Amino acid sequence: MKISYWLVACSALMLLTSPVVPAQEKPPVEKTAAETPTAETIVPVKLEVVLTELEGATKVSSLPYTIPLTISPKFSGRMYSLRMGVRVPVTTTSSKTGENSMTYVDVGTNIDSSANRTADGRYAVDLRIERSSLYVAFKDKEDNFHGKEWTAGEPPPGNSPMIRQFRGDVALVLRDGQQTEATVATDPLTGRVLKVEVLLTVLK
Repeated sequence: MKISYWLVACSALMLLTSPVVPAQEKPPVEKTAAETPTAETIVPVKLEVVLTELEGATKVSSLPYTIPLTISPKFSGRMYSLRMGVRVPVTTTSSKTGENSMTYVDVGTNIDSSANRTADGRYAVDLRIERSSLYVAFKDKEDNFHGKEWTAGEPPPGNSPMIRQFRGDVALVLRDGQQTEATVATDPLTGRVLKVEVLLTVLK
């Protein structure tokens, strides 16, 4: 019985005096660059703008434009531009000398756009659109004045053509893959309606 007590006492003493081995800490897991967002993160997006002209319910024309944008704090507020059109010669007469001179007027489509990411993951888009086209003036049988947009194949509209203009400056908030109607305008001369549609797509 004395031996048993002695063995128990020795065992307890060994447990009390044994060094405590600290648990090994796991090495920290390093995050990859893709997992760690930075202030320089760049998001490429594509902005598709379609200008559709309607006469009543009939579609007269549809003009699509695509603009690639880069969204990053580094490029915040930067405008991206697209220009498409022709320079039309127009004859002007000096009021002082009566002499004729030739000048050129830009006719076509101008688009300026910028985009920034919002706190909820959507995209704030600023869009400026200017579209101009040539008009042909004529009178009907009742001697009423009319105008129509000149199209290729028709006789030249003359040295002093009429020019129709549309300007729009709109702000949109879109999510990836969302298409929306940005604006609608009616031509007071012909009654035709110009509709602007915008689609934003994030490029992978």
